[in-house]
Amino acid sequence: MFFTIVGIPATRPYLAGMKESYHICFTSHEEVMFRDREDHGMFVNLMALRAFSMDTEILVDAEMSTHVHLGIFSGNPQQFAAALRMSYSKYFNRKYGRRGRMGEKYTFQLKIDGHVHQMVFQNYVLRNGLHHGASATTLGYPYCSARDMFVEEIGLLAEKPVSLSKEDMYALLPRHSEFPDHYQMNAEGVFTRQSFMEIRRAEQYYGSPRNYLYQMNRLTDDSWSREQLSDKTGAPLTIRDIEQADENSVAQMLKNESGRYYNRARMQDLDICRLIDKDLLPSFGATSVYQLTDSQKTQIARVLYHEHHLPEPVIRRCLALPR
Repeated sequence: MFFTIVGIPATRPYLAGMKESYHICFTSHEEVMFRDREDHGMFVNLMALRAFSMDTEILVDAEMSTHVHLGIFSGNPQQFAAALRMSYSKYFNRKYGRRGRMGEKYTFQLKIDGHVHQMVFQNYVLRNGLHHGASATTLGYPYCSARDMFVEEIGLLAEKPVSLSKEDMYALLPRHSEFPDHYQMNAEGVFTRQSFMEIRRAEQYYGSPRNYLYQMNRLTDDSWSREQLSDKTGAPLTIRDIEQADENSVAQMLKNESGRYYNRARMQDLDICRLIDKDLLPSFGATSVYQLTDSQKTQIARVLYHEHHLPEPVIRRCLALPR
């Protein structure tokens, strides 16, 4: 059987085919994918394990509450994405007493051709926190690889690995996990991106730290499309191609680029989930929103709406409350 009970293959499979660049995105608009930092950390660990077991190179990543973007080089991107999502679904279901696949049925996949196309694509992925109003700058969002690029040259603090034996690391991972000796973990028991991602390869598309900072801070305009024409490999990529969003959502993302509309006081989904899981659930004798009845979820929803003035769509996805 290819998958173990926790979704990690016991042996490294052979994947035929030449590796090519792909954008992978899977979404979960009806319920959040991450309820706390531990969830984010486990996703990174599973991503690292899958990268090794399925001979896939990960260049950039961004994990938002309702979706994940990955830039990979792979000979079988669909198999990689399906295996990663299955592994994470099993972890999430076990932790919260949930059942079924995490998120929408289909995984979005887009092949990336051309040097400039690749750089622009990476820009869109790394700027996700900024586009969705989760941070005031690209480098301010913690759940992506933006802060792992050109670390020394820019003067960023590199994520520090801790000295752990392989036995200690295995104890923090699903059963039957396999990973190479160069993988390292931080103090939270999460593989450092510097140790398993192809950060240097991602940096090469920018050429210099100065250009990287420029790309992370420039506003999206027609010049993005004009620059991609030099590749002569197809139509220019736009933010709508990457986000698969409607016009109103894209307009808001572009508005968020300036950083002037970021509100530090606004509760993010992780903050709301923490409020629900730590403060509100105990009064119902529950440890997970998936143990609640729809009636109990509605009671909590009223508190979030009237006392914390949160939008209904945000409340619904943080409570996994059916429409």
